[in-house]
Amino acid sequence: MTEKKSDLYKELKVFGKQKEQQLNSKIQELINNRKLIESVSRSSQMQVPEIIKMQEASERRSIIMNYPTKKDVANIAKLVLQLEEKIDKLEELLSTVIPERNGYLRSQPSMSDLGVVYSLGSKKMKSREESNKKEENKKRVLDLINQLQDLKFVGQRNRNV
Repeated sequence: MTEKKSDLYKELKVFGKQKEQQLNSKIQELINNRKLIESVSRSSQMQVPEIIKMQEASERRSIIMNYPTKKDVANIAKLVLQLEEKIDKLEELLSTVIPERNGYLRSQPSMSDLGVVYSLGSKKMKSREESNKKEENKKRVLDLINQLQDLKFVGQRNRNV
């Protein structure tokens, strides 16, 4: 009885392999059929104008209904990346400009801290290196402030969101 079951399983396995090979060869014939590929290519090219029309209609509806399109989301993602880069630059600059206390930067720098950067000093400089370093920091802060002023215009072009 066990021999009949094992023979049945062997025959079923052989039959399955044969059918798998037949199916694979049929699929390969269809894939390698040049006429089929050309007809699919032509039909897809005919559908391109319709897809473009649908995208344009969707964008017009998004303006009316005030919901974001795929392009709007992509633009926002780009703006977020730009903003993150600017914030990283700002953090890097602040870590070099504002003195550290106990290993932590102050959460809110006082005007006197920023005054150290902006004023070249009523105090005498110990050396030229210190004055050059302060002048460099001053320029970096001013450049960063200019970059931050550019940020207030971000997002005004994107009225769909």
